[in-house]
Amino acid sequence: MKDFSELAVEAAESAGERSGIEERRLSRRLRYLLFKAGEGTGALGEARYHTLLTDHDAMEGDVSSELSQTLSRILEELLPRRADRILAVGLGNPSTVVDSLGCETVKLLSAGRRRRGALAALVPSVYGLTGLETASVVRGVAGEYAPDLVLTVDTLSTRRAERLSRAVQIGEGGVVPGGGVDNAREPLSERTVGVPVLSLGVPLLARAEACSSLPAGLVVTPKEIDLLVPIFARILAAGIEGALSDQLG
Repeated sequence: MKDFSELAVEAAESAGERSGIEERRLSRRLRYLLFKAGEGTGALGEARYHTLLTDHDAMEGDVSSELSQTLSRILEELLPRRADRILAVGLGNPSTVVDSLGCETVKLLSAGRRRRGALAALVPSVYGLTGLETASVVRGVAGEYAPDLVLTVDTLSTRRAERLSRAVQIGEGGVVPGGGVDNAREPLSERTVGVPVLSLGVPLLARAEACSSLPAGLVVTPKEIDLLVPIFARILAAGIEGALSDQLG
């Protein structure tokens, strides 16, 4: 299986590993999928991927609330028992709307000292703007800050247009920046950064192959992308804050 900065369940489906995906319905709006990637599945290696799927519009208030609350519960279970210092990293290009989800999410987090720990926020931007590899920037900051966990947020791609803005993925193995648009950079993982890495993402890009009326090679986004990015930034930020409220106080 290839490295995935797209939805991991889709990489499993295309590799004929659909039977390895566990699925259950959480409510009439929300389904939960768990996929366990084995060793030798690319740069990130063995990891678990948790995916929340909805058939409803995330711009509906009840859907947004349910997504953020469910995300909080999953993150709470995945956080290391002793994670007093957390580094939140907003990946992507802050100058491009569809690629700014990570940056906008991290901006909404309450960085700084907390009662029982601290949260630091970093927006390293992209190589094309800074001339610096994202992994090098994160590694350097992590070496100085010494976090117990790195938590990344990024835009993902999907192979199925109907999943655009209808999913949230939480990966335990890290992330490959730029992998969703065929511009893969050095992975961010425990092996490359030195501490555990959790990655959050929402599919806001679809390859043209998912839309039969378009020529191959193109990437499409939802027409409401200007509205969706801030909505999902709030959903993810609320989910993260909810999970960290007990952890850091």
